[in-house]
Amino acid sequence: MLEITATQFYLLALVMMLLVSVYFNVRQRSVIKEREAGELVLIKKAYYNPVTELPNLSNVKMMIDEQMNRTLRHKRAFMLAVIKIQNYHDVNAHSAEYAKTFIVEASNRIVDSLRSEDVVAHTTDNGFVILFNEYLEEDNYNVLIERLNNSFAEKLKINSSTSFDFKVSIGTVTSSELYTSSESLINEATRQALRNL
Repeated sequence: MLEITATQFYLLALVMMLLVSVYFNVRQRSVIKEREAGELVLIKKAYYNPVTELPNLSNVKMMIDEQMNRTLRHKRAFMLAVIKIQNYHDVNAHSAEYAKTFIVEASNRIVDSLRSEDVVAHTTDNGFVILFNEYLEEDNYNVLIERLNNSFAEKLKINSSTSFDFKVSIGTVTSSELYTSSESLINEATRQALRNL
């Protein structure tokens, strides 16, 4: 009888230890998941635009710098474009909610006009940077720019009584020894876009 009680005691102790171990393992996994989720949120805030969820300026600058290094090694070039949605601030003055819908629609049209290997970044309230995949032939760039312009031809209809045109200007620049950083490329493409207003 004493042996059975001792066996039961050890068995109960073993079950308790097992339950405590399971509890702490589950708890630890939960803490790790929460930490990972928190880190993802921080990364998203640091490198992605909160409205369109596209890469932001910091993110695209890193990508451009990497591409510049690659193309310099291979003695090739790539093209960068800046798109300015000229009437974004007019829409925003009308309604912040409409402006959000407007800029998200603009971003969707840009993304849908490009190839999967091209990068679209939302860098300012009304501005986007497109990093085209390296080594694309100039004729193909022209086709993509034309496709971008055409994508904004149709108005955005918000509701039965409200719709907005897209007034867009695009500036482009090709990488060369004149531009030594992502910032200088973006600045030149922005100057071209503003010249096309």
